[in-house]
Amino acid sequence: MNAVEIQEDKAKKSYLRKLQFKLPNVLVMMLLIMMFACLLTYIIPAGSFDYTEDKKLVAGSYHTIEQTPVNPILAITLILEGGIAASPVAILILFIGGFLGGIFMLDSVNNVITMLINKFERAGSNVLVLGLFLLMSFIGFFIGGDMMIVFVTLGVILTRKLRLDPISALAVTFLPLFLAFSIAPSGEAQIAQLFAGIPLYSGYLERTGMFILFAIVTAVYVVFYTNRVKNNPLKSAMSDTKWLTELDEVQNVSIEKSIKVEWKDFLVVAIIIIAPITLAYGNTILGWPAKYGNGAVITVFGIAFVTCFLLKRKNTEDMIIAFSKGVQDITIVAIVIVLARTVSIILEKGNILGTIVNSLTGSLNDFSSGMTAIFIFIVATIFNFLVPSGSGMSGVMMPILQPVAGMLGMTDQVLVTAIQFGGGLGNLIIPTLGATMGAIALAKANFGSWIKFMLPLFGLWIVLGSIILYFIASVGWVGY
Repeated sequence: MNAVEIQEDKAKKSYLRKLQFKLPNVLVMMLLIMMFACLLTYIIPAGSFDYTEDKKLVAGSYHTIEQTPVNPILAITLILEGGIAASPVAILILFIGGFLGGIFMLDSVNNVITMLINKFERAGSNVLVLGLFLLMSFIGFFIGGDMMIVFVTLGVILTRKLRLDPISALAVTFLPLFLAFSIAPSGEAQIAQLFAGIPLYSGYLERTGMFILFAIVTAVYVVFYTNRVKNNPLKSAMSDTKWLTELDEVQNVSIEKSIKVEWKDFLVVAIIIIAPITLAYGNTILGWPAKYGNGAVITVFGIAFVTCFLLKRKNTEDMIIAFSKGVQDITIVAIVIVLARTVSIILEKGNILGTIVNSLTGSLNDFSSGMTAIFIFIVATIFNFLVPSGSGMSGVMMPILQPVAGMLGMTDQVLVTAIQFGGGLGNLIIPTLGATMGAIALAKANFGSWIKFMLPLFGLWIVLGSIILYFIASVGWVGY
């Protein structure tokens, strides 16, 4: 028995040991979460807050109301309502997934990545891992939203070439994209600033510095993990070794050395990179969201799709076939997003969100401003499980916490940052956010393995975030 066979034998034994801990399919898991949400509406007392005529929550107005539990049958019927609520995101996901998935079928990305692996073979995989991580961080800094998870496919292509696991694909694409959206000035912070009534993009330089700190810590962790998996696949966070078998089925162990890369392939890759940068420029400089909403996303990626196919001299039939295949691959992600939105609707119908927020924030008066900021960070992370929406969380928590924070001498900018950290970073570890579960499905990973990978990193984030929050609360950071 050679070394490769010994390794495979160990992998199979490890798979049998770990099999009992394997979580169900992502769709099954979302349905189970829906049923759990139904159970909560029977257990947690219903409560609500009063609202002003312009629909602003009145702080201190919490009161219990008649219980309105949601039974499992009603929950299933609410999927349609969840689909309607999630339709803008789901439609964007399907179109962008179709466009990018179609472009990836041209093999230009495969060819260029293979060429880069050959070129940087002596430098090791770290160069490519860090390169894609930084590119996704750059894109996520300017553009956020669930539709960005389609870039996970790019990570899958790279990590397969490097013989890394599906978690690595998420770590170099989804993780930096959503980390940037969580910490950068134009993501979660912008939403919270709207609810707090402070200038948009205020504290831009400081938030950029915060993002750089988080990105450095995360990049080091990702490189450490990918090196460990590269050296020993059995140390992967994946709960089984099926991914190793699939690697051998779709490619040879050795990278093709004689692959021919044309100038057209480089142009296709350049277009893929330029498309989101164009969106970032349009959104931040030209004000596209105010004029077109998110419709410009479909336009930009649609133009990129057609341009790439014309460059490769493909006809319209080739375009339609490729687009259809891309949509087919991303459909499960759209369904997951619909089910995740349905969970939020179940909790809203059960009228238990007010009770949960009121309970979690009732003892804030006992802390200093610095400790309060940290406590709000933790509370927002917990509450994010129930309301995985930046606007939803800010809309519920900001009116309640703003008066308390003011009495403790905490500035609105610090409060925004605490909610931003909890809501944004928490999104990466909860199963109720459609984008998280959709990205996991796209990478062919599972939630249990993702959590195993994320928990140590999230612990580092909590420490770093707490230090930042305590400092900015102590100095009374205003940001404008």
